[in-house]
Amino acid sequence: MSAPADTGRPAPEPGPGPGSGSAVGPGADPGPVAAPPAVPHPTDRRARATRTAGTLLFGLAALWALNTVLRTAFSGRWWLWNGIDLAPPLAYLAVPLALLVPAALFRRLRRSTLLLAALSLLLGAGQAGVHPGALLRDRAPVPADALRVVTWNTFFWHQDGDPERFYSYLRRYDADVYLLQEYQNARGDRPVPIDDLTRIRAAFPGYRISAEGAFLTLSRHPVTLTRALRPAGLPAPATDWPDYWDIRILRTDISVGGRTLSLYNTHLPDLLNVDRNPLTPSYYHEVGSHAHRRLLHLRALRADLDANDHPVVLGGDLNTLPGSEDLRWFRGLRDTAESGTDLYPATFPAGRAALWRLDWTFASPDIDIHRQSLDNPPAGLSTHRLIELRLSLPPQPSTRADGGRPQPADPKVQP
Repeated sequence: MSAPADTGRPAPEPGPGPGSGSAVGPGADPGPVAAPPAVPHPTDRRARATRTAGTLLFGLAALWALNTVLRTAFSGRWWLWNGIDLAPPLAYLAVPLALLVPAALFRRLRRSTLLLAALSLLLGAGQAGVHPGALLRDRAPVPADALRVVTWNTFFWHQDGDPERFYSYLRRYDADVYLLQEYQNARGDRPVPIDDLTRIRAAFPGYRISAEGAFLTLSRHPVTLTRALRPAGLPAPATDWPDYWDIRILRTDISVGGRTLSLYNTHLPDLLNVDRNPLTPSYYHEVGSHAHRRLLHLRALRADLDANDHPVVLGGDLNTLPGSEDLRWFRGLRDTAESGTDLYPATFPAGRAALWRLDWTFASPDIDIHRQSLDNPPAGLSTHRLIELRLSLPPQPSTRADGGRPQPADPKVQP
């Protein structure tokens, strides 16, 4: 048998497949091979997370510093801020302190974050309403003849509650003076007047009663003057009880040991209405209306204080926050919390979680404040804490040769 003829064409290379003999043998070049995906080193992941956290911390510090600067500039000066300033005053101390520690640990933007936190702390410490001196103040004995003054926002009197429980709570203080706000009830969101004088006289026999609008002042001592301050130019009342809107300060003068003491029972209009939607125009319309009313009432109060030469005790629900420029209206008077033992004398809401100081008491500098204390009322009575003062009046000033009394050494400040 003869051999196949040579056609002159190369024989085809065997293709892949079983039995084709195409397996790569040892030492053969397998060709290019794709590299496996790179796996980030754990150190790189931690560095990226640290940078992100540092950036977020810087952003938080910047936002809080901006909020603090705006509050310093506008609180008590611009009505719109009343509807925005919702942070508890203590936050202006707590937040910067909480930012300082992690800011020192992150390398990214460390200096900028520390500077912003320090700025917030510098501006916010005076707005936090903290009284460090309370930690060092001891409870010295109170003179036996010291006056006991109580001020309290009763939150709709004893509506929906037990009257006897309400009056028993008040009577246990055995106060010489009671400055009580919200002597009223409510129907829905409308305030309505009440007449509970018969029960009040039975609960407090021998006390003199001064009642105007939603205010009630009780005094063991003779009353020489009762006057509700009604500013001129107030807007029309928002409901059918004008005195609720038009009377926000009740002045009552009493005679104590031959000395006249002027009491200012005060409840300023709210800063905002928490029941309104802040995303609606009606919310800000109401904020502006309340701010206008506040201004007129504060001007009337300041004018009355400036014309009054008697020692003064002023107390009530001022709806004013620490650090607010609204406190300028009370210059010349002393914040009695300076004589208290509460580091953070917040009054709202009542209970251990009190975060906002809305209720205040002030007194003339020559009145000796022995003690201020706060009390949480029994559950269901009120959303405000009660303030109790123990104080002594200054001695009666001597008369001049011409029969007149000496003028005060320090003129009262007119804002």
